[in-house]
Amino acid sequence: MRKITWKDLLIVLLDIIAVNASYLIALYARFYGITVIGDVFYSYVNAFWQFAPFYTVICLLAFWQLKLYNGMWRYAGINDVNRIIFASVMTSLIHVFGTIIFVKKMPLSYYVVGSVFQIVALFVIRLGYRVFLMERGKLIRHSSPSENTMIVGHGADVKKVLDYISSSTFNFKHDGNNNEEKTVNGGSASASLRPVVVVDDKVAAGKMMNGVPVVKSNDIDAVIEKYKVRNIIIADPFIENGLRKKIEKESENRHLELVDMGGYLSLLGNDKDAAASLMEVQAKPATVNDKRIIPFSPPDISSAEIGEVTEALKSGWITTGPRTKLLERRLAAYIETGKTDVDVDEDKDRWSNRVVCLNSATAAEELNLRILGVRKGDEVIVPAYTYTASASAAIHCGATVKFVDIQKDGDKVTKCPEMDYEKLEAAITPATKAIVLVDLGGIVADYQRVFEIVEKKKALFKPLNDHSNPLSSLGSKIQAGLGRVAVVCDAAHALGASRITEWCGKGKEGKKKRYVGSIADFTSFSFHAVKNFTTAEGGASTWCLPSSVYEAGVTDAEIYKLYQLLSLHGQNKDALAKTKIGAWEYDIIGPWYKCNMTDIMAAIGLRQLDRYSRLLERRVQIMKKYDSTCEELGISHLVHHTPYMDSSNHLYLIRVPGANEEIRNKMIEKMAERGVATNVHYKPLPMMTAYGKDCSAYPNAYDYYHNLITLPLHTLLSDEDVEYVCDCLKDVMREVR
Repeated sequence: MRKITWKDLLIVLLDIIAVNASYLIALYARFYGITVIGDVFYSYVNAFWQFAPFYTVICLLAFWQLKLYNGMWRYAGINDVNRIIFASVMTSLIHVFGTIIFVKKMPLSYYVVGSVFQIVALFVIRLGYRVFLMERGKLIRHSSPSENTMIVGHGADVKKVLDYISSSTFNFKHDGNNNEEKTVNGGSASASLRPVVVVDDKVAAGKMMNGVPVVKSNDIDAVIEKYKVRNIIIADPFIENGLRKKIEKESENRHLELVDMGGYLSLLGNDKDAAASLMEVQAKPATVNDKRIIPFSPPDISSAEIGEVTEALKSGWITTGPRTKLLERRLAAYIETGKTDVDVDEDKDRWSNRVVCLNSATAAEELNLRILGVRKGDEVIVPAYTYTASASAAIHCGATVKFVDIQKDGDKVTKCPEMDYEKLEAAITPATKAIVLVDLGGIVADYQRVFEIVEKKKALFKPLNDHSNPLSSLGSKIQAGLGRVAVVCDAAHALGASRITEWCGKGKEGKKKRYVGSIADFTSFSFHAVKNFTTAEGGASTWCLPSSVYEAGVTDAEIYKLYQLLSLHGQNKDALAKTKIGAWEYDIIGPWYKCNMTDIMAAIGLRQLDRYSRLLERRVQIMKKYDSTCEELGISHLVHHTPYMDSSNHLYLIRVPGANEEIRNKMIEKMAERGVATNVHYKPLPMMTAYGKDCSAYPNAYDYYHNLITLPLHTLLSDEDVEYVCDCLKDVMREVR
């Protein structure tokens, strides 16, 4: 039941006055001009007051039954007019018969004039406030320095936002990249927002809400032009996703401010201070005791992702389903073209069976090796400088991990801790089945060099020959088709990165730009919450194989099918396939794993992919400022873009000259004291307990690590945040030197 407000009580009081005053005025009007008012007049007055209490109750009940108290303060239309007329006519008839039967027959003019006055009074009461709001709105729109705001939503949600804007203050910025703060304040702020139009598809166009005109969403562009909109507030937490995307596109194209207040509506009517605090988190830097707080890598989740997840939940399909399959096709198109807007439904066959979405990059790495046929007795070469998943996936398969040290101080151009390729070549033996290259920080490794090495070492390679089960048979055919050690890419950081290369998994095909995922034989991606592109948790596998593999009898559909079996307990039908009539029966091909992606995760990914190009561009902007500061301080840093390579801009690693582990750790602490979270990517794996705790054989890896710091790099950083990080780094450098 709707909560009764003071406005409801006021309208009831005005109705009581109106229904009684109308007939009392009509009675006095009937006898107006008569010089001597005698007993007849007073008998009518007494009869009126005897019937007035009963008539008042009857009117209030009739008005309530006819919904004259449902939102009349916000807007009124033709239906409201009809209800007012009907209510007045009905109660007037009751007044006629009631007075005649129970009190006294009154003059005819009393009944006619009284009923007319009552209709007019009810109209004035209900429409008067609307007119007042309209005129006040016009005055504000023409005289206030505030900025025009469009509110998108429905009914009570919009009303909450309108009321909140008129009584509260909060700041926000558009997309985290605009430096100009807007203050929402009921009139005193120098840059306050003022509502000029409401977009509500559930209400007839032409209505008013708190004096603000209501329009439809079918022509957002024209509405923005007509009302000179500068700011847009989404008030509906369940706004239709297509409309949300349209609004976001217009906001981006026109550089408008956009805030989604839908998620805070439950607080707006109760704890406005709490609501304001929550909303300010979107825009204002977090502070503790007046100290700015810079988190290391929070996820960039917009209203688009929230809306798509909501749609997925409402659809009833929340495990692996249509959204997961769509994300797989869109990722396949992105990996090939670098475009996020390819219509993959136009040619499903082209983009299907190319990418498999899973619940983590670790699962993707392990399944890549299992599809390749890696097993006990095999060796997998891994750089000593990486995260544990690069090596643990091979160990899960039963293989032996052989670490290779990195180049001294990393690659000569990018400064990335790439593997020492001469040592890699020397490490290959007849037992070697795969080499795992890591595109650390999003910087693409030298795959051409590695393909040349494995081609040179082809004579040592001994392919698997086991056809005892579908998985072993597939691995045997792939290895036989490759005829060399497989090149596997750990691209946990590198979605969207590219490199000009002559060699790829397909062979020597001429120099051209290729995106990660279409270079190595097999590639794994991470969509963990700290990555550029996230599905909360999640990952994906893809492959790029030479024609000789397909000539050996392998098909992409067969590879894709084995990934599905490995990720779903070896069950040969997923939930989507079993929805077909009579298709309940299934078989278990092997006692395998459970690591599929859900449609809820895929929903986040679909909308992340829409925004991904812009997210990468923002990271480039941040890195330019970091580059300038590091060069000023004489600090070595990763170089993410060269004439032959474009990184995905995932991590910003710096190496402090002259620092040891103790000084480096002290710098991290001092940055934290200033509110800046930093990290270290990575502690070399041979230093870890699981891998022997002995890094003596990998001196370059240890040397790279001991003075390394990773600065925060994410798209929720404002320009002021980046400036603050740079200033803190300068201060800390002065302190430790």
